Amino acid sequence: MNETTCSMIAIVGRPNVGKSTLLNALVGENVAIVSDKPQTTRNRITGVVTKGKAQYIFLDTPGLHRARTRLGEYMDSVSRSSVADVDVAVLVVEPIRH
Repeated sequence: MNETTCSMIAIVGRPNVGKSTLLNALVGENVAIVSDKPQTTRNRITGVVTKGKAQYIFLDTPGLHRARTRLGEYMDSVSRSSVADVDVAVLVVEPIRH
């Protein structure tokens, strides 16, 4: 039997911590826009990597933040709903600078 395993991985974190950059590196091509401007990812972006019989589906999410507008509430709900049915959630944090 030729079975392919599939794992869903959500990439979450605050705005501008490198979630889209990480997705692009994992997929090996630019599927997500990278910008210095916060909150450019407004919807979930999906990147798929297939290695042998394994398939990894990465979900780049809008940044988790304290929403102050309806758009912010929408983006926060997209992030939260993205982790509901995944196998793994990766929390990306900004590095500590000394």
